[in-house]
Amino acid sequence: MILQTAELTPNQRAAIERKVGRKLQDQENIVLCGGRPKVASVEERQSAAERMRYQLFLLDPSERRMSIEDFAAALLEKSEMTA
Repeated sequence: MILQTAELTPNQRAAIERKVGRKLQDQENIVLCGGRPKVASVEERQSAAERMRYQLFLLDPSERRMSIEDFAAALLEKSEMTA
């Protein structure tokens, strides 16, 4: 299950913050697997952002105006064609 921090009650948010040892961002997604929260570390978030920036850099200028959702769909489509 994926929750956004905006959907959490104050008690849920405080419990997750204690568990992960840091404050949650306002627009952050939390992945719950079997009741245990999976919160990306600062390093994981930075790494994901860098990978996305690199993928956007590789696109033709005409494709750079795509939304994140459209870009992800295009990547999946291209990966299915090469597989």
